[in-house]
Amino acid sequence: MDNNSLVDFLVVSNIAASSKEEVIKALVANLEEKNYLYSKAVFLNDVLERENTLSTYIGHEIGLPHSQSEGVKTPTVTVGRLAQPVKWTDEGDEVNTTFLISVPKKNEDSLHLKILSKLARLLMHESFRSEIRNIDEENLVEILNQKLRGA
Repeated sequence: MDNNSLVDFLVVSNIAASSKEEVIKALVANLEEKNYLYSKAVFLNDVLERENTLSTYIGHEIGLPHSQSEGVKTPTVTVGRLAQPVKWTDEGDEVNTTFLISVPKKNEDSLHLKILSKLARLLMHESFRSEIRNIDEENLVEILNQKLRGA
């Protein structure tokens, strides 16, 4: 993934939420606070619309919400660590960690699909999931930089 150097990584820990929508809203609010968005409302709508189309639950208590949106300024992967698991699917699957992928709409090289694909492959490995679960925010960002930029 050559142009992944254009992607920023953020971590939001201890998110207190009781629903998938609250988790997504908290992550989007964090992106707005850090000036990664043109429009919080547009991006939030795009992410929730995508989530309602097909759940982004990938197993192992991990959600991978994502959107390519006019509301996004800078490509970003935001890791959300929840204070308590929340129900993510109609089947009752719970999530305690999310990776929100935010990519600008004007992106000719399918960056969001490259990030999504690489991240999903990494998350299939228990060793990677265990590594990211048990480290601090700074080291998590460093690991994501190494693993995703090395694609």
